[in-house]
Amino acid sequence: MISYEIAFGIAIIGVVMIYGTMDMQEIVRGQGKTLGGWIPLWGIVVQPVAFFVFVTAALAETKRIPFDMPEGESEIIGYFVEYSGMKFGMFFLADFLETIMVACLATTLFFGGWQVPYLMPDGFHLPWGGTLPVSSWSYLLLGVASFSIKVVAFCLLFMQIRWTLPRFRYDQLMRLGWLGLFPISVVNALVTAAVLTFFGSRS
Repeated sequence: MISYEIAFGIAIIGVVMIYGTMDMQEIVRGQGKTLGGWIPLWGIVVQPVAFFVFVTAALAETKRIPFDMPEGESEIIGYFVEYSGMKFGMFFLADFLETIMVACLATTLFFGGWQVPYLMPDGFHLPWGGTLPVSSWSYLLLGVASFSIKVVAFCLLFMQIRWTLPRFRYDQLMRLGWLGLFPISVVNALVTAAVLTFFGSRS
């Protein structure tokens, strides 16, 4: 678990450095801006490497296929084999809630959370100068719908990966964690820090 949890944490550091805060709401508000007036300044735009490291490590964190070595649920129901009835149901529900929580984190950190591209509290401000006013209730509902759709999309992605890939061996996961995800996340954090320092000093 340590082999991918360290990369999981370091991947978030790049996002924190970019937006200058650890407050989730402020990170989402920072993603409401645009790059050049056209491209939404979402986390995946400014930290694409961190996104792929985060999703891979987060998928391993959920202990679902192809990273279900702690459970082996397809053979013996994993470490839940001692339980039945609602006790088993509660453990299984917690596993599914963990997957949803990971999808919520990925949406918040890398896909703008509740942000809809070009949508401001008073309406849409399109890049070519057009505007489309919306009511406050419509703005609220669009934000809730945006967040929900992104979370469901991530859950479907995780399900697709589970249906497609076979289980990794222990040595393959350790190699992926220590020789793949960990160095990539560290280099990404260092490069992000160097770029922010360089442009900060120039500005």
